[in-house]
Amino acid sequence: MIKRFSVLLFAVIFCFLSSGCFNPGAGTIKTNNGTVRITRSQPGVTAYETYDNGKIRLKIPKGWSVFIPRIVTYSGYSFRVYDPKRPEVGYMFSLAVSGFLKSEEARAKYHSLYPSAIFGQLAAIDPQTTEGFYKAWAHNAKLANETQLYEDFYIVTNDFQTVENLGKNALGGDILRGTYTDTNGKKEEALFTATVVDTGSYMMYGLDLAPLKSYHNIIMHAPDAELNNWVSVLDRSLSTLEFTDEFMRGFKREQQAEIETVKANAKIYDEISDIIMESWDQRNSSYDIISQKQSDATLGYERVYDTQTGEVYRAYNGFSSDYSGERYKPVTDDMYTKTISGTIEK
Repeated sequence: MIKRFSVLLFAVIFCFLSSGCFNPGAGTIKTNNGTVRITRSQPGVTAYETYDNGKIRLKIPKGWSVFIPRIVTYSGYSFRVYDPKRPEVGYMFSLAVSGFLKSEEARAKYHSLYPSAIFGQLAAIDPQTTEGFYKAWAHNAKLANETQLYEDFYIVTNDFQTVENLGKNALGGDILRGTYTDTNGKKEEALFTATVVDTGSYMMYGLDLAPLKSYHNIIMHAPDAELNNWVSVLDRSLSTLEFTDEFMRGFKREQQAEIETVKANAKIYDEISDIIMESWDQRNSSYDIISQKQSDATLGYERVYDTQTGEVYRAYNGFSSDYSGERYKPVTDDMYTKTISGTIEK
């Protein structure tokens, strides 16, 4: 029997036949300079298939990939789901990561005592918050990716910046909306969450050398100004995550205490999706408006909406001049928070 865990994040009601996903009238538009075409955005036509490796089971967008490190423990089980055609779209989940110290002074002292130990090489998390965790993440991800255990598994979040704190998750960590630069130099926008836990104190040389641990680490990411289009797709996949009995037996063997914590919080996991999605819906829209206007200008688009369906489209520059009908109008600022249903191209 499968033990279903709605493990962190972002469940939404996803109706494939809603007006945002399917519009049989879309296809072409007549303009003063001929006929132009409408191309549906990928998030609006995504179908799902089941991924099952005997340990986890979840729904992923059809044609996408799941990447699991070559060696991974049960208590720190990690995976990534991504579009192989656009690897910049996807999410990373890690049940737990550890090995971080609480201050740079503690890290430096540990490194002087044990130069080859991982505790002295990983960046310290100071302060011990979700934001502090992700500010240290890029260095630590690069270091982990260089080992044979992870082989470029972790997402490297260079130049991480918090755009907005969306509130708390049910386990006490923060839910952050932020940006970073990936290893190819491209700007990404993402939802981040992690719950940093102080495992106790171990005083030595006047410093606390006890390590920290972070649970339920998740990064949902897409190119800057595109995250709003992908949140529901990524969320639907992650919200279907199930751990099998085989997994739970392995997890129990590794850490009996942690499995009791997981069981005790099972109901909380079911509630987290609603909390996060509500926070996302109440986010500050000013970043969406500014970043998406900049994106349109850079890519050479203008944005219009269908007055009959309310759907928003990116159109080629000059479309509004070419089009003399009444159905498609320029968007207002508040419409930049809406999912793009497709593009209008010559």
